[in-house]
Amino acid sequence: MMRGNEMGAVHIRNDVIGSIAALAAAEVEGVDGVWKGNFLPGLLGRSGVRVEAQESEAKIWIPLVVDYGVNLPHVAAMVQDRVREAVEQMTQLNAVEVNVSIHQIKPKRSAIS
Repeated sequence: MMRGNEMGAVHIRNDVIGSIAALAAAEVEGVDGVWKGNFLPGLLGRSGVRVEAQESEAKIWIPLVVDYGVNLPHVAAMVQDRVREAVEQMTQLNAVEVNVSIHQIKPKRSAIS
């Protein structure tokens, strides 16, 4: 995403927007992190999040690892809200899509140490 003003141009890379989305998603209770599975190189940024940004809009695809036992639709909706809020606040882009997919469940830790 590139914007200009009288001082010059400001460019926010899609990887940066993806990092914002990944960090925002990790703030949601029940999210263990972003799934960084076996994708073709270059499809996703370093954050594991796919971003398409044009003009003043962004579309985001975020694959998640969530904790066992959580309500999946509720966690996904909370992630959508938190990611949209963070991306819009930090970049002034309108997050028109925040697509969440659950790729893995993290099992509970054993009570035995």
